[in-house]
Amino acid sequence: MESVNRAALIVKPRQPFVDWANSTPGEDKYTLQDLTRDNLTFLIPEYNSQEETLKYVKKIFHQIFEWQLFGWYTDENVWPKNRNWKMFLDWFEIEMNSEVFDLAGSSIVKESL
Repeated sequence: MESVNRAALIVKPRQPFVDWANSTPGEDKYTLQDLTRDNLTFLIPEYNSQEETLKYVKKIFHQIFEWQLFGWYTDENVWPKNRNWKMFLDWFEIEMNSEVFDLAGSSIVKESL
């Protein structure tokens, strides 16, 4: 087992995201339970405190918000306008974990998106 020099940020949808997702074109409708079964996890820099980590997340929340929206519906015209930090926190629960361990034992492969 090896420690990784990153922290993990887990982003979980809240009900406003579910409501928006269900308003997009498509026949399937989902519940909050459906959309929180598998959540996006981001590796972010390690910081000495939760406050420093939160400061970093505030800098990049637009990118995370767009990643979440794009993962659901790719037409940006359907995305909510005027996305801000308060809206992000209303739409998503964030969980910050300062310790990340690699149990796989094989090399990490990065893929540019």
